[in-house]
Amino acid sequence: MTWPRPPTPGARTFLSAASSKHSTILVLSRAAYRSDAAADRNVRAPALLVVSSCVRCTLAVFFIHLLLATPTLSAQTVNPHADLVGWFTNGPAVYSLNSPSSVVLLTKEDQPLVATKLQREGGLVAPKLQREGGSALNQPGSLTNRVFDRFASGSLNNLVWTNFIAHTNGRTTHVWEPRRHPPGWPAHPPIAGWDTNCLMWAWTGLTALSPCWEAEGNSGQVPVTALTKRHAYTRGHGMSDEEGVTTNFTGRKVWFVAANQTLVERTVLKAIVRTFPRGGKRDYTILLFNQDLPDSIEPMRVVSAENLSVKYPVCAGAPRPLFKTEQGNGISAEVPGFSVNTWKGGDSGSPDMLPMPGELVFFGGRSTSGPSPEMQSDMDALCTLAGLDPHKYQLQWLDLSQYPSY
Repeated sequence: MTWPRPPTPGARTFLSAASSKHSTILVLSRAAYRSDAAADRNVRAPALLVVSSCVRCTLAVFFIHLLLATPTLSAQTVNPHADLVGWFTNGPAVYSLNSPSSVVLLTKEDQPLVATKLQREGGLVAPKLQREGGSALNQPGSLTNRVFDRFASGSLNNLVWTNFIAHTNGRTTHVWEPRRHPPGWPAHPPIAGWDTNCLMWAWTGLTALSPCWEAEGNSGQVPVTALTKRHAYTRGHGMSDEEGVTTNFTGRKVWFVAANQTLVERTVLKAIVRTFPRGGKRDYTILLFNQDLPDSIEPMRVVSAENLSVKYPVCAGAPRPLFKTEQGNGISAEVPGFSVNTWKGGDSGSPDMLPMPGELVFFGGRSTSGPSPEMQSDMDALCTLAGLDPHKYQLQWLDLSQYPSY
């Protein structure tokens, strides 16, 4: 769609009957672009006005009349997109199409063509291009810049984005304060607590993130994320030479931190390791704890990456917040100002999370696979081996059916 443009400023010429002098005075053009029908009743300034040097008083009266007669632009007539020529959307993102005042193009030989004039011809912008030091070249076409403006109401992108920007003031990308191993660790528990200025602070699912466990290697590597009261997730590759059920981690301790900054400790009973390609295109390790996590530790709900891609698509030039932790005690929102490096060696398995309003939802690990029916089957198998009822330990899936697909 194309917006109409307000008329450009014009000029009026006054001819004096007493002399041959012409006086040209610039005035704001009274437009056809009005917000009030009453403006049509305004008295138009005369086309000709006799002016002489001895009647300046008359001229002053005329200008006062002209000022009162010319309609003032109201808030309804001011176009916030001065160069707006239309709107574009191909999904949840809405972009403004703006016409630049000058454009630099490259020829096939990568020689610059400088747009020196923009002309309106048949509704298209036809630039007059001139090669530097060469002859003029006319090349009809529509030259526009596409700029992200907003997301469509009702889309998941709009929900996530508007919630994110409403909760960033005073927030940091720092997760733990402190997080360190004391002398004698792991016989002595870690010293760990939440940074209460963190982007994720007080969100549901936050306490599912573990600050450390015995098999982590360097601090923050091979991180653990609780997905049920008995099960936790970490990476699969590099964890075991055995595919399937393993006792490699039996007896290893895992720690979590409640919202009141108290430590919670659990011990691994058994685990299942899946590695690509032996694991059927799966890459994860599921840990089974020796007892349920307390209510102070909230496992994350989950969503499949495939479902998320159609409900929360990538839109070029538009923000798409995703929360990703990394080994160095940071959280990245993948948005300028709230981004950190999340693709370092040792970040594998760090949780990738959808930031729903007040809740973190797990959809995968860094370079590792996300929740699936096969993952639930592995959890059920671990429960059966431990004599537990699998129905009590099911993944909790986030329902995105209310949001449009793209």
